[in-house]
Amino acid sequence: MPLEKKIDSSPMNNVTRISGDTKIIGNITTQHDIRIDGYLEGKIKTDGKLVIGETGICVGEAECESVDISGAFDGVLKVSELTSLREKCVFTGELHSDQLSVEPSVRISGQLISPELSKSKDKKSVPPTVSAPREPAPAVAPETK
Repeated sequence: MPLEKKIDSSPMNNVTRISGDTKIIGNITTQHDIRIDGYLEGKIKTDGKLVIGETGICVGEAECESVDISGAFDGVLKVSELTSLREKCVFTGELHSDQLSVEPSVRISGQLISPELSKSKDKKSVPPTVSAPREPAPAVAPETK
């Protein structure tokens, strides 16, 4: 009878880590959390949390459920839940998030976009229904006495 090893696939153990001495150029797609302490250039898509540590640098595009940045991010970041910009964070680019926490020493250069507000603006800016053109009112000559 062969000995089988059971693999624990609990979400707590599933974190993709990019250590401080690692440089990656490429794309990462995962359902789990990602922690970057090194350098990543490319696209990230995760259903979990993205953490960029103090020594971490991320350049490109990222889409995640929540994010916690203490390092540097340069690019387009789309977050469906909470964005936390920590003490030493340097953010450059475009941030799409409805929930934002920013510590006082954070440096930001770029745009902060609220997807929820953008949706409500789109709904309000719907042009009114166009009706048939009206006939011009008949000209009335002034009465003279």
